Amino acid sequence: MDLQESRKRIDAIDEQIVALLNRRAAEVKQIARMKSAAGLPTIDRRREDEIYRRVSAENYGQIDNEALMRIFEQIVAESRRIQAKGAPEIVEIGGAIQ
Repeated sequence: MDLQESRKRIDAIDEQIVALLNRRAAEVKQIARMKSAAGLPTIDRRREDEIYRRVSAENYGQIDNEALMRIFEQIVAESRRIQAKGAPEIVEIGGAIQ
């Protein structure tokens, strides 16, 4: 195995990550439409906590949980931004926005 081959594999993984993040964003947009139609708040801290717990439990250890949580905090933050786009205000379930 040489450096160039490893970099090509990383590039392929990065392409998959980008595709998955875009699929996730499409689902987030769909959820935003459903929440808006149902008059539900944009932010649901309990759901976010559930995401963090699930992701942490699924981590098999090549990346430590602290690093994984930092990554998912950014993914969740971007999901909030996507949902809030076009929403007149951001409201939250389960506590005040900090």
